Amino acid sequence: MSGAPLLTRTRARGLATLGAGLALVLAMYTAGVESMPEFHAYDGWWMLLGAAATVAVISPLVWRWPRQRSLPVIVLAAVLGSWLPFVWLAHQGHVPLWSRLKGAWWLMGADVIGAAIPVGVACLWFAVREPDRSS
Repeated sequence: MSGAPLLTRTRARGLATLGAGLALVLAMYTAGVESMPEFHAYDGWWMLLGAAATVAVISPLVWRWPRQRSLPVIVLAAVLGSWLPFVWLAHQGHVPLWSRLKGAWWLMGADVIGAAIPVGVACLWFAVREPDRSS
């Protein structure tokens, strides 16, 4: 059965952009709701900042790679970038890293944010990158 594709390139990019927007808005909403200003705890915002900085550094390095090779690198950068601030925060607060991670996971919504960031970054990468047509 050959025929017209189910999605045109424009619609697929629109859906990827919508998915990225929804995932990243969920991450920002959760970061705002779960922040504890009275304790100066802004773990969700640190996760977003770390992921944004890491992806901003890595994306120019892998931009010319085929999308199939660059996507896992960008998603891994988003995951690592979102969790690396906890190493610094644990060191600054003289708190064991495992305790810092458990606190962020249970109290600050890091489970939702940690899942939404890579999904949003992957969808955004699909929206801005063309697939490799040579293969």
